[in-house]
Amino acid sequence: MKDLRLQDIPSKIIDIETFDTKEPIVLVFSNGILKYTQLPPHGETKIVTHNNKVTRLLFNEGELFE
Repeated sequence: MKDLRLQDIPSKIIDIETFDTKEPIVLVFSNGILKYTQLPPHGETKIVTHNNKVTRLLFNEGELFE
Protein backbone atom coordinates (compact mmCIF):
# COMPACT_ATOMS: atom_id res chain seq x y z
CA MET A 1 0.00 0.00 0.00
CA LYS A 2 1.05 3.55 -0.71
CA ASP A 3 2.13 6.03 1.97
CA LEU A 4 -1.02 7.42 3.58
CA ARG A 5 0.30 10.95 4.14
CA LEU A 6 -1.39 13.87 2.45
CA GLN A 7 0.09 14.79 -0.90
CA ASP A 8 -0.06 18.08 -2.76
CA ILE A 9 -2.29 18.23 -5.82
CA PRO A 10 0.04 18.55 -8.84
CA SER A 11 -1.84 21.37 -10.60
CA LYS A 12 -3.77 24.51 -9.78
CA ILE A 13 -6.69 23.24 -11.89
CA ILE A 14 -8.03 19.79 -11.10
CA ASP A 15 -10.14 17.63 -13.39
CA ILE A 16 -11.59 15.11 -10.93
CA GLU A 17 -12.89 12.83 -13.70
CA THR A 18 -9.39 12.28 -15.11
CA PHE A 19 -7.52 12.16 -11.80
CA ASP A 20 -4.84 9.50 -12.23
CA THR A 21 -5.95 6.90 -9.64
CA LYS A 22 -8.29 3.95 -9.45
CA GLU A 23 -8.11 3.55 -5.65
CA PRO A 24 -10.48 5.45 -3.36
CA ILE A 25 -9.04 8.77 -2.21
CA VAL A 26 -10.08 11.66 0.02
CA LEU A 27 -9.62 15.28 -1.03
CA VAL A 28 -9.00 17.73 1.83
CA PHE A 29 -9.30 21.47 1.31
CA SER A 30 -8.13 23.58 4.25
CA ASN A 31 -6.59 27.01 4.64
CA GLY A 32 -6.60 27.54 0.86
CA ILE A 33 -4.62 24.33 0.21
CA LEU A 34 -6.00 21.21 -1.49
CA LYS A 35 -4.35 17.85 -0.75
CA TYR A 36 -5.28 14.21 -1.18
CA THR A 37 -4.46 10.80 0.21
CA GLN A 38 -5.37 7.22 -0.62
CA LEU A 39 -7.85 5.56 1.72
CA PRO A 40 -6.91 2.25 3.37
CA PRO A 41 -8.62 -0.91 2.03
CA HIS A 42 -10.59 -1.21 5.27
CA GLY A 43 -10.84 0.63 8.56
CA GLU A 44 -11.72 4.08 9.77
CA THR A 45 -10.36 7.46 8.69
CA LYS A 46 -10.89 10.54 10.87
CA ILE A 47 -10.32 14.15 9.85
CA VAL A 48 -9.29 16.28 12.84
CA THR A 49 -9.87 20.05 12.79
CA HIS A 50 -8.82 22.90 15.08
CA ASN A 51 -9.48 26.64 14.67
CA ASN A 52 -11.31 26.04 11.37
CA LYS A 53 -8.31 24.22 9.85
CA VAL A 54 -7.65 20.54 9.19
CA THR A 55 -4.82 19.54 11.52
CA ARG A 56 -4.44 15.83 10.78
CA LEU A 57 -5.90 12.65 9.33
CA LEU A 58 -5.99 9.56 11.50
CA PHE A 59 -6.09 6.07 10.00
CA ASN A 60 -7.27 3.13 12.10
CA GLU A 61 -7.28 -0.03 10.06
CA GLY A 62 -8.54 -2.11 12.96
CA GLU A 63 -8.97 -5.86 12.95
CA LEU A 64 -11.48 -7.97 11.09
CA PHE A 65 -13.30 -10.46 13.32
CA GLU A 66 -14.97 -13.35 11.51
